[in-house]
Amino acid sequence: MRRLHPAKRIGLVLLPCLLGAALWTTRGAGDSGHDLFLRSDFTFGRVVYQNFGGFYRGFGFGRWSVDFPSADANVIRALRATTSLKINEPQAVELTDPDLFDIPFLYILEVGSLQFSPEEVDALREYLLRGGFLLVDDFHGSRQWAVWESQIKRVFPERDIEEVPGDHPVFHCYYDFNEYPLVPGIAALWNAGNYERDGALYGHRLRGISDDGGRLMVLMNWNTDLGDGWEHAADPGYPRAYSVIAYRLAVNYAIYAMTH
Repeated sequence: MRRLHPAKRIGLVLLPCLLGAALWTTRGAGDSGHDLFLRSDFTFGRVVYQNFGGFYRGFGFGRWSVDFPSADANVIRALRATTSLKINEPQAVELTDPDLFDIPFLYILEVGSLQFSPEEVDALREYLLRGGFLLVDDFHGSRQWAVWESQIKRVFPERDIEEVPGDHPVFHCYYDFNEYPLVPGIAALWNAGNYERDGALYGHRLRGISDDGGRLMVLMNWNTDLGDGWEHAADPGYPRAYSVIAYRLAVNYAIYAMTH
C-alpha cells in the first residue's frame, strides 16, 4: 500500500525571529531534526468535487472553487512568512486522484450540497486513516450541516463528531486562542450580520472526528468562513481583524496537521 508523503511525519522548524530555535518533531529517536527539515514538504490541497445534482465538473466551475485560487495562494504566503517549512504551490485535487496521498493537508468548502460518490467515500476514508487531514469550511445553518453530516457519516459511520474543546492543542500549537473565534463571510457582513442562513441560532462551532489515537483527522468550521478571511485580506470592505484571525487559525491548523 502507498503511504502518505513523508511530510506527514516531519518535524517542523519555526522561524527563529518568531519562536527562537524551537524544533517540532513527531519522529522517533535517531532522526536528525536538520534532516527532517530538509525532507519536509507541505502542500495545501483544494478538494475538487462534483456539485449536488451532477452539474459542473472541472477547474474554474462549481462550488468547490469558491475563493479559488486567491484564498489558497494567500494562505501559503502566510505559512511561508510564519514557518520555515518547504511549502509547495497550492494544488486542486480530486479525491480519486492517485496523487492525493502525496498531499498532507486538504481543504474543502461549500459542502452544504455535495454528495460523495462511493469511490470518493472510499478514497477519503483511506486517506484520513493513513494520516491525512481534512479542513472543512464555509457551510452554514442547520440544513447545510445536515447534508454534510450525512456525507461524512458515509466515510466514518462508526466515529462520533465531537465539539473541539478550548484546551485542545489545535488552539495552542502556535497562536493561543482562549475560545474558538468567529470569522464571518463577506455575505453575512453585507447583510449586517455575522451569520448566514439560520446560523445565528447555533453560533459558530468547531467540530471534529478523531482516529483511534485521538488525532483529529477532520476539522469542521461550521457557520464561519475562513476562506473569505483569506481571500479578502486586502479588501477595504472586509474587516482586517477577521482576516488576521483566519490566517492565525490556518497556521495553527497546518502545524497541528503536520505534527500529529
